[in-house]
Amino acid sequence: MNSPDKILPAVSRIGVFSKPLDNWTSGSGHHLDEMMKHVLDLNDQAEKPFEFTFIHYKKSINPIYARVKELIIPRNPLCAASVLRPYRFNLLHYSPLSIYAPVFRLNVKKMATIHGAEEFLYPQGYSFIARMHEKFAMPILARKLDAIATVSEASKRYYVSAYGVNPEKIFLTVNGLSADYHVIAKGKLSALETFGIKRPYVFHISRYSHRKNPACVLESFSLFARKNPEYVLVCAGKGWNCAEVVQRAAELGIRDKLITPGFVSDAQAAQLYNGAAVFVFPSFAEGFGMPNVEAMACGCPVVTGNIFAIPEVVGNAAVLLNDVTDSAECAAALERIVSDTDFRHTLINRGLERVKRYDWTESAKILFNKYTELLRP
Repeated sequence: MNSPDKILPAVSRIGVFSKPLDNWTSGSGHHLDEMMKHVLDLNDQAEKPFEFTFIHYKKSINPIYARVKELIIPRNPLCAASVLRPYRFNLLHYSPLSIYAPVFRLNVKKMATIHGAEEFLYPQGYSFIARMHEKFAMPILARKLDAIATVSEASKRYYVSAYGVNPEKIFLTVNGLSADYHVIAKGKLSALETFGIKRPYVFHISRYSHRKNPACVLESFSLFARKNPEYVLVCAGKGWNCAEVVQRAAELGIRDKLITPGFVSDAQAAQLYNGAAVFVFPSFAEGFGMPNVEAMACGCPVVTGNIFAIPEVVGNAAVLLNDVTDSAECAAALERIVSDTDFRHTLINRGLERVKRYDWTESAKILFNKYTELLRP
């Protein structure tokens, strides 16, 4: 990395739109939280060539704000632009990019982090307004930017084709792994006892929504359980104990085999991955699919969908479903993993190797260098 103080002004002012940091357990929030913590570390190491101000709409308890200047702005983008103008930022980094982002009437370098294209991939899961925002507003906003960070080549291709963005402006800052996610000795999986898991199990984790394809999760397990009655299904994450899931599980005859721990911490999730026979994740739309990577890091074989960015993320280290609506195909994949020891070990070994490429520090270096490039005189 070039020494920033040799190619930049004494201090360059960067404003980061940090609303996702106010709920840093969400996917986009976790990504921005990890990226900015590592970027701030790199900035400290380089003797602070950048002065960071995090810009959002209300106070947050996230401790990262103690490391930067903080600015509260109004939701109206035109009013927000008026508030921002006197601060004379050299660069604004939008995360997320939306119609609320004050992109116009600011003569400053601009970039954004955009994760995926879920409204395009799974339109039935989003409101009419959200779909129209994706179709009409995002292309206009994206073309006003000097650079776009995203997490996959699939997303990059989509932004080029759907938004009309120059591909040279788009760069990758892939998700990294939390230190919690690693192989843990079987005797140290206390979370299993906490959640009453006493039998071998198939695991799924997500915030419950139809986009995560709960029908396939439940139906494929019911088919799998006919041949493997000793297994239970563990679905962690907020919402999986809802009436809709309970009713469908009862209809499928697996109500007594379904365990729903609710929201779990990263440390608990890592133990649940470690204890599982297989992780199943047949989502309809993912910009990256981080749970697949977390499972592989914990030595858990993965069954997931051949959807958008997932194939490039997991490579040959997971079973890719050709049709995520085909519960029989998913059940067959689960069956093969638990019955074919050699195949299971192959997937585990491939997964442990694959996850080495997902490192927050390396992605933060890419973003830090992009800041330097954009601010070079």
